[in-house]
Amino acid sequence: MTRTVALLGATGYTGRLTAAELERKGIPHRVGGRSKARLADVPSAAERHVVDLGDPSSLDAFLDGVDVLITCVGPFALHGMPAVEAAVRTGTRYVDSTGEPAFMAEVYRRYRGTGAPLVPACGFDYIPGDLGVAVAAEELGRRPEEIDVVYGMTGGGATRGTARSGLGAVTSMRARLGRLAIPGVVEAVRLPWGEELTVPLHQPQAVVRTGIAAPSWATRVAQVIGPVSPYAQPLLKLGKPLLERWVEKMPEGPTPEQRGQTVTSTWSVVRAGSDEVRVQVKVRDAYGITARFLVAASQQIEGSGALATAEALHARQFLDEMSYDDEGGSLSWSLL
Repeated sequence: MTRTVALLGATGYTGRLTAAELERKGIPHRVGGRSKARLADVPSAAERHVVDLGDPSSLDAFLDGVDVLITCVGPFALHGMPAVEAAVRTGTRYVDSTGEPAFMAEVYRRYRGTGAPLVPACGFDYIPGDLGVAVAAEELGRRPEEIDVVYGMTGGGATRGTARSGLGAVTSMRARLGRLAIPGVVEAVRLPWGEELTVPLHQPQAVVRTGIAAPSWATRVAQVIGPVSPYAQPLLKLGKPLLERWVEKMPEGPTPEQRGQTVTSTWSVVRAGSDEVRVQVKVRDAYGITARFLVAASQQIEGSGALATAEALHARQFLDEMSYDDEGGSLSWSLL
Protein backbone atom coordinates (compact mmCIF):
# COMPACT_ATOMS: atom_id res chain seq x y z
CA MET A 1 0.00 0.00 0.00
CA THR A 2 1.38 3.40 -1.04
CA ARG A 3 1.65 5.93 1.78
CA THR A 4 0.58 9.53 1.21
CA VAL A 5 3.43 11.96 1.95
CA ALA A 6 3.62 15.50 3.31
CA LEU A 7 6.93 17.07 2.25
CA LEU A 8 8.01 19.98 4.47
CA GLY A 9 10.86 22.23 3.36
CA ALA A 10 9.97 21.57 -0.26
CA THR A 11 11.36 24.93 -1.45
CA GLY A 12 14.95 24.18 -0.41
CA TYR A 13 17.59 22.48 -2.54
CA THR A 14 17.09 18.97 -1.14
CA GLY A 15 13.35 19.56 -0.79
CA ARG A 16 12.95 20.31 -4.51
CA LEU A 17 14.89 17.17 -5.43
CA THR A 18 12.67 15.15 -3.08
CA ALA A 19 9.50 16.67 -4.57
CA ALA A 20 10.72 15.72 -8.04
CA GLU A 21 11.41 12.16 -6.85
CA LEU A 22 7.91 11.86 -5.34
CA GLU A 23 6.43 13.12 -8.60
CA ARG A 24 8.59 10.73 -10.66
CA LYS A 25 7.54 7.77 -8.50
CA GLY A 26 3.85 8.71 -8.69
CA ILE A 27 3.50 8.82 -4.90
CA PRO A 28 0.57 10.95 -3.68
CA HIS A 29 1.90 13.93 -1.77
CA ARG A 30 1.54 17.56 -0.79
CA VAL A 31 4.35 20.11 -0.45
CA GLY A 32 4.85 22.71 2.27
CA GLY A 33 7.08 25.68 2.94
CA ARG A 34 7.15 29.17 4.39
CA SER A 35 6.99 31.11 1.12
CA LYS A 36 4.00 30.99 -1.23
CA ALA A 37 6.13 32.48 -4.02
CA ARG A 38 8.87 29.86 -3.65
CA LEU A 39 6.34 27.02 -3.40
CA ALA A 40 5.20 27.91 -6.90
CA ASP A 41 8.64 26.83 -8.22
CA VAL A 42 8.62 23.37 -6.61
CA PRO A 43 8.81 20.73 -9.41
CA SER A 44 5.60 18.92 -8.47
CA ALA A 45 1.94 19.09 -9.42
CA ALA A 46 0.95 18.49 -5.79
CA GLU A 47 -1.07 20.78 -3.52
CA ARG A 48 0.92 23.71 -2.07
CA HIS A 49 0.63 24.60 1.63
CA VAL A 50 2.13 27.62 3.33
CA VAL A 51 3.22 26.27 6.73
CA ASP A 52 4.15 28.29 9.81
CA LEU A 53 6.64 26.30 11.92
CA GLY A 54 5.80 28.47 14.90
CA ASP A 55 2.10 27.56 14.78
CA PRO A 56 1.27 23.97 15.83
CA SER A 57 -2.19 24.23 14.24
CA SER A 58 -0.59 25.08 10.89
CA LEU A 59 1.63 21.99 11.08
CA ASP A 60 -1.25 19.79 12.22
CA ALA A 61 -3.40 20.96 9.30
CA PHE A 62 -0.55 20.19 6.90
CA LEU A 63 -0.34 16.63 8.25
CA ASP A 64 -4.08 16.02 8.31
CA GLY A 65 -4.90 12.99 6.16
CA VAL A 66 -1.32 11.93 5.31
CA ASP A 67 0.57 8.80 6.32
CA VAL A 68 4.12 10.07 6.60
CA LEU A 69 6.04 13.35 6.91
CA ILE A 70 9.32 13.97 5.10
CA THR A 71 11.10 17.08 6.30
CA CYS A 72 14.11 18.83 4.79
CA VAL A 73 13.86 21.94 6.97
CA GLY A 74 17.28 22.93 8.27
CA PRO A 75 19.35 23.74 10.11
CA PHE A 76 17.46 21.20 12.17
CA ALA A 77 18.88 22.46 15.45
CA LEU A 78 17.04 25.72 14.76
CA HIS A 79 13.96 24.64 12.81
CA GLY A 80 13.57 20.87 13.10
CA MET A 81 11.85 20.09 16.38
CA PRO A 82 8.39 21.62 15.65
CA ALA A 83 7.94 19.13 12.81
CA VAL A 84 8.97 16.21 15.05
CA GLU A 85 6.52 17.38 17.70
CA ALA A 86 3.74 17.66 15.10
CA ALA A 87 4.41 14.11 13.88
CA VAL A 88 4.24 12.85 17.48
CA ARG A 89 1.05 14.82 18.17
CA THR A 90 -0.73 13.52 15.09
CA GLY A 91 0.68 9.97 15.07
CA THR A 92 2.33 10.52 11.68
CA ARG A 93 5.36 8.51 10.54
CA TYR A 94 8.43 10.74 10.16
CA VAL A 95 11.71 10.81 8.20
CA ASP A 96 14.15 13.66 7.66
CA SER A 97 17.37 14.66 5.92
CA THR A 98 19.30 15.90 8.96
CA GLY A 99 22.98 15.29 9.42
CA GLU A 100 23.19 17.12 12.76
CA PRO A 101 24.18 14.83 15.65
CA ALA A 102 22.90 17.13 18.42
CA PHE A 103 19.42 17.24 16.85
CA MET A 104 19.42 13.47 16.33
CA ALA A 105 20.42 12.88 19.94
CA GLU A 106 17.56 15.07 21.16
CA VAL A 107 15.01 13.18 19.04
CA TYR A 108 16.28 9.84 20.37
CA ARG A 109 16.30 11.15 23.95
CA ARG A 110 12.75 12.51 23.84
CA TYR A 111 10.91 9.96 21.74
CA ARG A 112 12.65 6.61 21.99
CA GLY A 113 10.32 3.61 22.08
CA THR A 114 6.80 5.02 21.82
CA GLY A 115 4.37 6.22 19.17
CA ALA A 116 4.68 6.26 15.38
CA PRO A 117 8.15 5.61 13.92
CA LEU A 118 10.42 8.68 13.88
CA VAL A 119 13.54 8.13 11.78
CA PRO A 120 15.95 11.06 11.51
CA ALA A 121 19.07 11.09 9.32
CA CYS A 122 17.76 9.34 6.19
CA GLY A 123 20.18 11.05 3.81
CA PHE A 124 23.43 10.09 2.09
CA ASP A 125 25.17 10.69 5.40
CA TYR A 126 24.23 7.95 7.88
CA ILE A 127 22.04 5.58 5.83
CA PRO A 128 25.09 4.02 4.06
CA GLY A 129 27.05 3.71 7.31
CA ASP A 130 24.22 2.60 9.57
CA LEU A 131 22.79 0.05 7.14
CA GLY A 132 26.31 -1.06 6.18
CA VAL A 133 26.98 -1.88 9.83
CA ALA A 134 23.74 -3.86 10.08
CA VAL A 135 24.64 -5.96 7.02
CA ALA A 136 28.21 -6.51 8.25
CA ALA A 137 26.97 -7.54 11.71
CA GLU A 138 24.59 -10.03 10.13
CA GLU A 139 27.45 -11.48 8.07
CA LEU A 140 29.67 -11.68 11.15
CA GLY A 141 27.10 -13.91 12.81
CA ARG A 142 27.84 -12.84 16.38
CA ARG A 143 27.88 -9.71 18.47
CA PRO A 144 30.42 -7.15 17.17
CA GLU A 145 32.91 -5.86 19.73
CA GLU A 146 34.30 -2.98 17.63
CA ILE A 147 32.75 -1.02 14.77
CA ASP A 148 34.40 1.57 12.53
CA VAL A 149 32.55 3.73 10.00
CA VAL A 150 34.51 5.94 7.60
CA TYR A 151 33.14 8.34 4.97
CA GLY A 152 35.08 9.67 2.00
CA MET A 153 33.95 12.13 -0.69
CA THR A 154 35.41 13.37 -3.95
CA GLY A 155 34.18 16.03 -6.36
CA GLY A 156 30.99 18.08 -6.32
CA GLY A 157 30.10 20.55 -3.60
CA ALA A 158 27.82 21.21 -0.66
CA THR A 159 24.58 23.17 -0.53
CA ARG A 160 24.27 26.35 1.49
CA GLY A 161 21.87 24.50 3.79
CA THR A 162 24.37 21.69 4.39
CA ALA A 163 27.08 24.25 5.16
CA ARG A 164 24.80 26.01 7.66
CA SER A 165 23.98 22.73 9.38
CA GLY A 166 27.58 21.54 9.33
CA LEU A 167 28.83 24.78 10.82
CA GLY A 168 26.34 24.52 13.65
CA ALA A 169 27.22 20.89 14.29
CA VAL A 170 30.98 21.46 14.35
CA THR A 171 30.85 24.54 16.57
CA SER A 172 28.55 22.82 19.08
CA MET A 173 30.58 19.62 19.54
CA ARG A 174 33.56 19.17 21.83
CA ALA A 175 35.46 16.83 19.56
CA ARG A 176 38.68 15.00 20.31
CA LEU A 177 40.38 14.31 17.00
CA GLY A 178 42.34 11.16 16.36
CA ARG A 179 43.48 8.71 13.70
CA LEU A 180 41.37 5.87 12.35
CA ALA A 181 42.53 3.33 9.78
CA ILE A 182 40.99 0.45 7.88
CA PRO A 183 44.21 -1.35 6.88
CA GLY A 184 44.72 -1.66 3.16
CA VAL A 185 41.64 0.42 2.41
CA VAL A 186 41.54 3.93 3.87
CA GLU A 187 42.94 6.23 6.54
CA ALA A 188 40.76 8.76 8.32
CA VAL A 189 40.62 11.55 10.84
CA ARG A 190 38.55 10.27 13.71
CA LEU A 191 35.67 12.60 14.44
CA PRO A 192 32.51 11.88 16.47
CA TRP A 193 29.65 11.77 13.97
CA GLY A 194 26.18 10.38 13.49
CA GLU A 195 26.88 6.65 13.58
CA GLU A 196 28.26 7.04 17.11
CA LEU A 197 24.61 7.81 17.95
CA THR A 198 22.73 5.50 15.59
CA VAL A 199 24.78 2.31 15.67
CA PRO A 200 24.65 1.84 19.49
CA LEU A 201 20.85 1.78 19.21
CA HIS A 202 21.06 -1.58 17.42
CA GLN A 203 24.59 -2.73 18.37
CA PRO A 204 24.73 -1.57 22.01
CA GLN A 205 27.57 -3.86 23.05
CA ALA A 206 30.16 -2.51 20.57
CA VAL A 207 32.70 0.31 20.71
CA VAL A 208 31.84 2.58 17.76
CA ARG A 209 34.29 4.93 16.03
CA THR A 210 33.63 7.22 13.08
CA GLY A 211 35.88 9.20 10.77
CA ILE A 212 36.37 11.15 7.57
CA ALA A 213 38.82 9.81 4.97
CA ALA A 214 41.95 11.96 4.75
CA PRO A 215 45.56 11.81 3.53
CA SER A 216 48.06 10.07 5.80
CA TRP A 217 49.71 13.34 6.83
CA ALA A 218 46.34 14.74 8.00
CA THR A 219 45.56 11.63 10.06
CA ARG A 220 48.97 11.87 11.73
CA VAL A 221 48.41 15.54 12.54
CA ALA A 222 44.99 14.67 14.02
CA GLN A 223 46.63 12.01 16.18
CA VAL A 224 49.22 14.48 17.49
CA ILE A 225 46.80 17.33 18.26
CA GLY A 226 44.03 15.04 19.52
CA PRO A 227 44.64 15.62 23.25
CA VAL A 228 44.25 19.39 22.89
CA SER A 229 41.63 19.50 20.11
CA PRO A 230 38.60 19.83 22.47
CA TYR A 231 40.02 23.15 23.64
CA ALA A 232 39.73 24.60 20.12
CA GLN A 233 35.94 24.87 20.45
CA PRO A 234 36.02 28.39 21.96
CA LEU A 235 38.08 29.54 18.97
CA LEU A 236 35.54 28.03 16.58
CA LYS A 237 32.74 29.82 18.38
CA LEU A 238 34.62 33.12 18.15
CA GLY A 239 35.04 32.63 14.42
CA LYS A 240 31.46 31.46 13.84
CA PRO A 241 30.02 34.89 12.83
CA LEU A 242 32.68 35.25 10.12
CA LEU A 243 32.08 31.70 8.91
CA GLU A 244 28.32 32.32 8.83
CA ARG A 245 28.81 35.34 6.58
CA TRP A 246 30.96 33.24 4.27
CA VAL A 247 28.32 30.49 4.16
CA GLU A 248 25.57 32.95 3.19
CA LYS A 249 27.64 33.98 0.15
CA MET A 250 27.74 30.42 -1.14
CA PRO A 251 25.55 29.35 -4.08
CA GLU A 252 22.36 27.56 -3.01
CA GLY A 253 23.85 24.28 -4.14
CA PRO A 254 25.92 22.48 -6.76
CA THR A 255 24.78 22.38 -10.37
CA PRO A 256 23.33 19.10 -11.67
CA GLU A 257 26.66 18.51 -13.43
CA GLN A 258 28.59 19.06 -10.21
CA ARG A 259 26.19 16.81 -8.31
CA GLY A 260 26.82 14.03 -10.78
CA GLN A 261 30.57 14.29 -10.14
CA THR A 262 30.19 13.82 -6.38
CA VAL A 263 31.20 10.33 -5.29
CA THR A 264 30.87 9.19 -1.68
CA SER A 265 32.31 5.95 -0.33
CA THR A 266 31.36 4.60 3.08
CA TRP A 267 33.21 1.76 4.77
CA SER A 268 31.54 -0.06 7.67
CA VAL A 269 33.76 -2.53 9.52
CA VAL A 270 32.66 -4.83 12.36
CA ARG A 271 34.98 -6.99 14.44
CA ALA A 272 34.71 -9.67 17.11
CA GLY A 273 37.91 -11.33 18.25
CA SER A 274 39.94 -12.14 15.14
CA ASP A 275 36.88 -12.06 12.84
CA GLU A 276 36.14 -9.01 10.71
CA VAL A 277 33.56 -8.11 8.05
CA ARG A 278 33.74 -5.05 5.81
CA VAL A 279 30.95 -3.46 3.76
CA GLN A 280 31.45 -0.63 1.27
CA VAL A 281 28.63 1.54 -0.06
CA LYS A 282 29.42 3.80 -3.00
CA VAL A 283 27.15 6.67 -4.02
CA ARG A 284 27.24 9.04 -6.98
CA ASP A 285 25.28 12.31 -6.56
CA ALA A 286 24.84 12.59 -2.80
CA TYR A 287 21.87 14.96 -2.96
CA GLY A 288 20.02 13.02 -5.64
CA ILE A 289 20.53 9.84 -3.62
CA THR A 290 19.30 11.61 -0.48
CA ALA A 291 16.03 12.36 -2.27
CA ARG A 292 15.81 8.70 -3.34
CA PHE A 293 16.50 7.53 0.22
CA LEU A 294 13.91 9.86 1.76
CA VAL A 295 11.14 8.81 -0.59
CA ALA A 296 11.90 5.09 -0.30
CA ALA A 297 12.25 5.28 3.50
CA SER A 298 8.92 7.10 3.76
CA GLN A 299 7.25 4.06 2.23
CA GLN A 300 9.13 1.40 4.20
CA ILE A 301 9.85 2.51 7.78
CA GLU A 302 8.28 0.38 10.49
CA GLY A 303 8.50 0.23 14.26
CA SER A 304 7.75 2.53 17.15
CA GLY A 305 9.27 5.77 18.40
CA ALA A 306 12.64 7.29 17.51
CA LEU A 307 14.73 4.77 15.60
CA ALA A 308 18.00 4.42 13.74
CA THR A 309 17.60 3.63 10.05
CA ALA A 310 18.86 0.07 10.60
CA GLU A 311 16.06 -0.48 13.13
CA ALA A 312 13.30 0.92 10.92
CA LEU A 313 14.39 -0.54 7.56
CA HIS A 314 15.50 -3.97 6.32
CA ALA A 315 19.14 -3.08 5.70
CA ARG A 316 20.19 -5.51 2.97
CA GLN A 317 16.84 -5.26 1.16
CA PHE A 318 16.91 -1.45 1.24
CA LEU A 319 20.46 -1.25 -0.12
CA ASP A 320 19.60 -3.76 -2.85
CA GLU A 321 16.52 -1.77 -3.86
CA MET A 322 18.54 1.47 -3.99
CA SER A 323 21.26 -0.12 -6.15
CA TYR A 324 20.56 1.33 -9.56
CA ASP A 325 21.75 4.19 -11.77
CA ASP A 326 19.45 6.91 -13.09
CA GLU A 327 19.19 10.69 -13.41
CA GLY A 328 19.03 10.91 -9.59
CA GLY A 329 22.43 9.24 -9.09
CA SER A 330 23.69 5.74 -8.45
CA LEU A 331 24.40 3.40 -5.57
CA SER A 332 26.31 0.16 -5.30
CA TRP A 333 27.39 -1.88 -2.31
CA SER A 334 29.60 -4.87 -1.66
CA LEU A 335 31.18 -7.07 0.97
CA LEU A 336 34.95 -6.51 0.82
